[in-house]
Amino acid sequence: MKKAYFDCTGGISGNMIIGALLDAGLPLAHLKKEILKVLPQEEYKFELEGIRQFDMNALFFDVILPPHDPNMKFEDVPRRNLYDIIELIQESTLGEEVKVQVIKIFNRLGAAEASAHKCSIDQIDFHEDGAVDTIIDILSAVVGIKYLGIDEVYASPLHVGSGTIKYRFGILPIPAPATAELLKGIPYFSTEVKGELVTPTGAAIITTLAKDFKAMENMNIEAIGYGSGTKHSHITGWLRLIIGTEVEMKKAEESALRSS
Repeated sequence: MKKAYFDCTGGISGNMIIGALLDAGLPLAHLKKEILKVLPQEEYKFELEGIRQFDMNALFFDVILPPHDPNMKFEDVPRRNLYDIIELIQESTLGEEVKVQVIKIFNRLGAAEASAHKCSIDQIDFHEDGAVDTIIDILSAVVGIKYLGIDEVYASPLHVGSGTIKYRFGILPIPAPATAELLKGIPYFSTEVKGELVTPTGAAIITTLAKDFKAMENMNIEAIGYGSGTKHSHITGWLRLIIGTEVEMKKAEESALRSS
């Protein structure tokens, strides 16, 4: 059985997950092909750049969208609500397994946003750019896990960062309200590192896909990928993905004794 372990000691976000999956062997061409099944007419470009710092290499991934008219008021910018997005997924030619997982993550994200904002889930909508970005992040995570043949996903406790972050509605504490909702029952921690290390999208993806949050079990490691949260990130802005097969404890102990 192939397992994936997300080491989230540096946080986790949608673009960090994609960067780590690409670095671990997911072909960008395959990702583009699957995204086109959902967003065939949207205008966007991908930015992919290798980042090296502290003798580590990671991939920075970002979605670049065309700018809106700067004179347009925020409330006039086109939006998609949760059900618009779910309809897009359902009507696409994605495989059924992928559709189910993507919709499950979106429903979890929508429910968290609704709870955080004290409104009904049908009132949750996404600024059009944010909707495209979020669709790509969530879809890419599910597609990548499937392409790499991963059967089970696990993760470390999540490092959320500390301080505050500026949203369009004002200054919010870290973790942001929707993120905090998503992390109910999930082990996470904060340090003196300032900034939002776990985003709502990253939290929605990992808390939906991961079976457990704990120390990594014994594995025969097959691939390792690193995703960077920014172009100029320190170690706490990187996500490490470890892919391998399970090793039974008895076999691992016997192997260690033979090599000693």
